[in-house]
Order: sequence, then structure tokens, then C-alpha cells
Amino acid sequence: MARHVVVLAGGSGTRLWPRSREKSPKHLLALHGRQSLLQSTVERVRRLTENVYVVTERSQVESIRKQLPQLAETQLIIEPARRGTASALGLAATVIAERDPQATMLSVHADHYLGHDEDAYLATLDTEARWAESRRALVTVGLRPPYASTAFGYIQVGPPLDGVTAPAVYRVVRFVEKPDLKTAEGFLVSGSYLWNLGLFSWPVDVLFTEIASHAPALHEGLERVRQSRRAGRPDEADAAYTALPTQAIDYAVLERTSNLLVVGATFEWHDLGSWADLHDILEQDEAGNFVEGESVLIDSKNCMIHSPNKLVAAVGLEDMVVIETDDAILICPKARSQDVKLIVDRLKQMGKTQYL
Repeated sequence: MARHVVVLAGGSGTRLWPRSREKSPKHLLALHGRQSLLQSTVERVRRLTENVYVVTERSQVESIRKQLPQLAETQLIIEPARRGTASALGLAATVIAERDPQATMLSVHADHYLGHDEDAYLATLDTEARWAESRRALVTVGLRPPYASTAFGYIQVGPPLDGVTAPAVYRVVRFVEKPDLKTAEGFLVSGSYLWNLGLFSWPVDVLFTEIASHAPALHEGLERVRQSRRAGRPDEADAAYTALPTQAIDYAVLERTSNLLVVGATFEWHDLGSWADLHDILEQDEAGNFVEGESVLIDSKNCMIHSPNKLVAAVGLEDMVVIETDDAILICPKARSQDVKLIVDRLKQMGKTQYL
């Protein structure tokens, strides 16, 4: 079976506002190093296969083409509108199946950060693809959670499958997407749950079967997309896609299926879902501060400060985020950096689209 890797790059990264915007979301930013997260991801997965696709929303296409000039038109899968990861992955599987009905598909996110463990990461993807092929299953990758979080799906694992060497592979007993904090704390204490990293693999026909069983409305809509594409009617295909339900694959399929395996991650991984997450991976001074730009900090510690255009002066600042851009300044406690998305929601409500 040929393997095809899909890079999901259609999100808006609202928790990293004001640097992350609709037309320049976080996966297009160079947050750590010279390359953007998307460029690093595509370069990494090309070590597995030349069959690499980028799935994105229409408004980001030109920016992605500039960053990835080597990407052929056939490797760009464009959503006419955002409809969640279930629809995006279904569309990608539809495109891949047109070219290779027996394909094995792998899916990764464009905005994840790895340390220096690329070989272990790629070995894990290879392992999950092999198990997806041999067991005709959906496979994901899970990480032992270092703390309780409401931002991830949780995977309860059974015993390791027979004959497995590292990385270990488990049958999934239960999948719970983004539980509340009390539930997440219970999962952490139990020791039998992993975080879902959203790194998936499956034979494309198996994915269609699972969607048909657990998300029939989505399956019917994807079938309309497929038929319109096959008949050479792209406008109808776009309209059918826009009419799809907005769902995450986690809720639509993974919480419901009994045909799910998980490979244990053996590599360093960060989601970079907030300014606090980014602060954790950046080089800090002796007081725990990361500062980009000029600053005068007195009795200040554990702060994330990005201000390339203006001097930041602070006294007694602790555990804070300060982000300056040409048209906006964000100030918030690190502990509430996940709530930056609420600012974006409020700006939308106020009609201040120039800041989005």
C-alpha cells in the first residue's frame, strides 16, 4: 500500500493572537527558528514519502504557496470553508482515494513542535501506518500526560498488543475528547490514559466505513462531494462541502468507534496552543523570562514578552504574557493564555475585523 501524508494547515490559531491572524495563522509563523511551523512539518514528513498534501482553507492558499513554492497544485487540497477536522480529513481521503483507492493515509498537524527527536517521530508514524494496514484499523498516537489538561482528548489504553516492541501499541478502551478539569485530573491519577496527539493513520476505505457508521450525515455529504468532483463540477463540490456539518473527527468518529489503536509516543512534543506553551520551549534568562525586543525588567520573572518595535519596561511582573504588534498589544496572565481566543471572539462580535 502506498502511503500519503496529509498536513492539516487550515486553522486560525486564535490563542496566539495578536501575532496569529486569519491570513497569517500560527503555522505560517516562525515562532522557533527560521522556518515556519508548516515549513518544518512538510520538510519532516517528506522523509517518509513524496506523497505529501497540505489541506488548508481558501484564505490561506496564497500565503502557503509563497512558503512552499515546491508544492505542486495537486498537493494542495483547498477547503472552500472551514468545517472541522472530520470534514477536512474526509475531503483529503476523497482526493487521495481518487488517485489510489488502496492508499494508507497519515495525518499530522502543521502547528506542532518537536524537539530533536525527528527520527523517533518518523518511526512512530511508520509504526502506526503498519498497524493501520495490518489490522485495518484507525490508529492514533498518544503521549503520557504530564499534567491534567482540558485541551486534549484522553485515551484509555488496554494491555499492549502481543508481539509489540517499542513504540508500544495498545487497543483503545475508551476515548474522551476534551474532558472537564475534574475528569482530566481523575484520568491523570488513574495512570491508564494518554493524551491524543492528533497524529492519525488509516486505510482510506476504512475511514469512509467508520464515517458511514458513526457520522452518516457527514458520509452522505462527502459522497455528494465525491460525485460532483468525479463529474467535473467543482462549484457543486464546493457547495456540497460547505453544507457539511462542522465536526471534529474526535467527536464524530473516535469517541464512537471500537476499531481504534494507539501508539505510545517516544518523542518530545508540544502543541504550542497558547503563549504559555510557546514560553515553555523558548530559551529563558535566569529569571525565567523570554524577551524578544528591548526591555527593562525589574524584579520580574517567568514572563513571555514579544515586543520588537517598542521598549517594554516592567516592575514586579510575574507569570505574564506581553505581546506587541504594529496594531495591537496583548497583556494577560500566563495561566489564562488559553483564554486569548475569547478576545478574538469579542473582536468578531464588535465588528473589528481589521484586528483579526
